[in-house]
Amino acid sequence: MNNFLEHRWAVGLILATVAALLIVIGLRRGSVKWLLSAAAPLLGITVTIAIAWFSTTPADHAITVVEKLVAAAVAGNPAGAKACFSIHATIHMGTAEQPGEDRSRIDIAFDSFATRHRIESNSITSLTAATTSDDSATADLSCRTQTASSYGAVATRWQFEVTREPDGVWRIVGITWRAVGNMKPSLSLL
Repeated sequence: MNNFLEHRWAVGLILATVAALLIVIGLRRGSVKWLLSAAAPLLGITVTIAIAWFSTTPADHAITVVEKLVAAAVAGNPAGAKACFSIHATIHMGTAEQPGEDRSRIDIAFDSFATRHRIESNSITSLTAATTSDDSATADLSCRTQTASSYGAVATRWQFEVTREPDGVWRIVGITWRAVGNMKPSLSLL
């Protein structure tokens, strides 16, 4: 079901194409039967739009959490950024398989956004997510960020593991800093 929900707009587009094709065939042939057969995909579109409007997938939650994190970081709000993380969150450099640092290292990094690494400008170039289970998703973020300590905007890529915690709140449990420019990042950059 999550796979359908994550691709609900593609399903709607396919149904719209089928309906349009049936309508065109019906008009060219002057056949009411073909025109009426377009009702099924049109009904499917209506159902798909209703489901899309009222459903939120784990991937949608992951995107929301990452957007909230980015907004807090850009605003120089360490408390807001830290609230996006689980108390058990870890940060990894390069790949998630690399040994990770605990939550205290994440806190130190976000404290620096209010001081020496204050963000002067940021643009998200890509933010996508995929559901991994009913209670988790991964999100991939790419952005160009200029900080007080950088020499211009720098491209970075991140991956986030987001889960629904027992209190029902979606939080980041893992963050992987995948790249800074074309290089593997290091903790010393935080």
